[in-house]
Amino acid sequence: MTASLLLIVAAALGQETGKLSGRISSPAGEPLADVVVILSLSNGEGESGRRTTGPEGEFVFAGLSPGVYRLLAVLSGYEDKTVENVELAGDRESRLDFSLSLPRYYETVSIRGESPVVEVAPAPPQTLEIERLDLLPLATDRFQDAFPLLPGVVRDPEGRLSFNGSRPSQSILLVNGANVTDPVTGDFAVELPLRAIEEVEVNEIPYSAEYGRVTAAVAEIKTRGGTDEWDVDTGDLLPKLNFRDGKIRGIRAFVPQIAVSGPLKKGKAWFSQGLAYRFVRTRTYDVSSGDDEQILESYDSFTQLDWRMAEKHHLTTTFSYFPGETDNLGLNALTTSEATPEFHSWGWNAAISGRSMFARTLVETTVAVKHYDLSLRPKAETASRLTPDGLRGNYFHNLERNTSRFDLSGSLTHSVPGVLGDHVLKAGGSAGRSRFEGIDRGLPLEILDSGGRLIRRVDFVGDPDLLGTDFQLAAFVQDRWRLGPHLGVEAGLRYDYDQLVDAHQLAPRLAIAYAPDGAGRTVVRGGFGVFHDHVYLHAGSFESFQRRVETSFGSDGQPLGPPVVFENRTAGEDLESPRSTTWNVELDRQLAEGFDLRVGYRERYGSEELIVDRTVEGARGTLLLSSDGESTHREFGVTFRVTRGDNELFLAYSKSRSTGDLNNFGTMYQNLRSPLVFENENSVFELDVPHRLLLWGVWTLPKDIEIGPGLEWRSGFPYTVLDEEYLPSGPRNRGGRFPNFFSFDLRVTKGLTVKGRKVRVGFQAFNLASHFNPRDVVASLASPRFGEFLNSVDMGISLRVTLSK
Repeated sequence: MTASLLLIVAAALGQETGKLSGRISSPAGEPLADVVVILSLSNGEGESGRRTTGPEGEFVFAGLSPGVYRLLAVLSGYEDKTVENVELAGDRESRLDFSLSLPRYYETVSIRGESPVVEVAPAPPQTLEIERLDLLPLATDRFQDAFPLLPGVVRDPEGRLSFNGSRPSQSILLVNGANVTDPVTGDFAVELPLRAIEEVEVNEIPYSAEYGRVTAAVAEIKTRGGTDEWDVDTGDLLPKLNFRDGKIRGIRAFVPQIAVSGPLKKGKAWFSQGLAYRFVRTRTYDVSSGDDEQILESYDSFTQLDWRMAEKHHLTTTFSYFPGETDNLGLNALTTSEATPEFHSWGWNAAISGRSMFARTLVETTVAVKHYDLSLRPKAETASRLTPDGLRGNYFHNLERNTSRFDLSGSLTHSVPGVLGDHVLKAGGSAGRSRFEGIDRGLPLEILDSGGRLIRRVDFVGDPDLLGTDFQLAAFVQDRWRLGPHLGVEAGLRYDYDQLVDAHQLAPRLAIAYAPDGAGRTVVRGGFGVFHDHVYLHAGSFESFQRRVETSFGSDGQPLGPPVVFENRTAGEDLESPRSTTWNVELDRQLAEGFDLRVGYRERYGSEELIVDRTVEGARGTLLLSSDGESTHREFGVTFRVTRGDNELFLAYSKSRSTGDLNNFGTMYQNLRSPLVFENENSVFELDVPHRLLLWGVWTLPKDIEIGPGLEWRSGFPYTVLDEEYLPSGPRNRGGRFPNFFSFDLRVTKGLTVKGRKVRVGFQAFNLASHFNPRDVVASLASPRFGEFLNSVDMGISLRVTLSK
């Protein structure tokens, strides 16, 4: 009746009107009835109408004035779907078919006003979709390369990632909800073909109670499943040439990738396969002698099978396999190639996930198995030599480890409309078991002065075999509560039990979002939460580690007394799970259409962190493992976002401070070890960045030209000055800072059609300004090169060619 009246009035006025129709389906392609479809003008001036889909999932809007619209689809039990920039012309019908996704239920709180719709979240995840990753300058086409594009993420010289001032091991990585971090070190321990990824999300403050055993960020990868149409997609197909001294010296990098997906049975079962081969040479500059390249070679495979068992029952099976090896791991200007180890890894992950809908209830279950083997082998059995100019001769540590992990998790999500607002309740739990075995063996280490005289010798004695197991149990409950059109609350409580430390932990979380205006142009967010970190699996075997034996020598080359034998001891009866309390407040403001501003402050206080302190009394020494560690991170950030359709640019500035105990167990006993062990200190972190400015985005120009700029400026990392005895000269990490870092990267591609296939050709460039960004510093006062910064990366340019169906 209303649509007919609009058509009569428009015809009487002589104005052409448009029509919009469409069909909404489930992820399996089944029509969805009773979906509320709201259409409004993109400029936010008002609602143009709302419809409810019929049994076939169809909706129709008629009598629409020409213009640009926004469409919102809402159905209980599914994620809300917003379609931006729906263009309607007069006297023409437009068609829009799409599907709704089953809910993932992050910490997002959604608040819906009358018109337009207001979307509010207390700590919304940062999202990078595969379409965006394709346009951004990524050095090796790995998903890890995208994380430093986010304001709070920096990468250390070894490639490890720090999220918002945390240590790399304080964050976790999920693939479709399954934890794929290494239970021993907490490192991300998986490789995936970039073409197999749908999107990457980073929850910087994971307020949702379903996230546990993490005190920093949660990074989650969603993979690409198959559809009813076969599709073939490739990554960059061109090898990058290795230019040295004006000549071509082989291949610098070759990372071909392909993804194939399609139906095994249309409407019933789908298949997706991603493959990637990776060969990357990374040059180290200012190397004094020997090989100056670190070489990575790996193979990544990811398989996904989706099966719709019934209309509302869906099963997904995934399997990933990722063997790889790295020659000269840890090579830098202060560590020559013969003093680096060879690194080999081999791992696979398998998971089965089921989702079932029952009226307003969603039931999800996941079974996941992970196996990860690694070896880190010195090139010889001779002693390693530490000189004022770096490590020479050999690497001092041999590591062989096999790790397995089994996880079972389940959850139930129920939507409850109420008088005081709508609730989305979610409860669930998990059980997991981890195990590792292997050897952790040290080789002799000789510490020399500037004249080559032996100052100290370190030996490692005892059985190198290690074994460790852990059992973990968790349960959570949370409520996403929508209290009217302007206020939303998410409250949750999590329980964790860790057998390794015999600790029962409760973690309450609360997040609030408030939109004072109905248009949603201003949103205030805030939250508070308690978080408990994972316990390193090899911490339970600390007392079984080999003992460190140090012998000091005089100027005559004779020992200065008996050697000091360090016993590995654990303080007290039990260790604790590391704990942190985090809170944040944030203001989002839409300055104008397509111009958004975000200003926020966050603070995290860590306690009961695992640290190892060094003490010496005569000829007896102790390395004492305890839960006495503390840390603090404070950060103020401003982000400005410009959007024009699918184009967007981000400009972000952050000011932060990260301090804490430096002898963190995870830092000291990561895979690649430091030869020196100092007394514990509380100081600034090695990845502390007081100031950081970041600009990145994707933009489409005429003639299908797309550009992806990336600019970063930040403060240099701090470092420690060592005296002639290889002891800190003054407080650690306060001896100075590296020069400020600046890099401008760029990717430019153009779309072409060749024999019916979409081809994108272009180039990517790194450090276009050729700025001096050293990665190493000579920090020993005994070296004549003291204070010299080394190993800056030159500008690099390479061509790209990708194909798609």
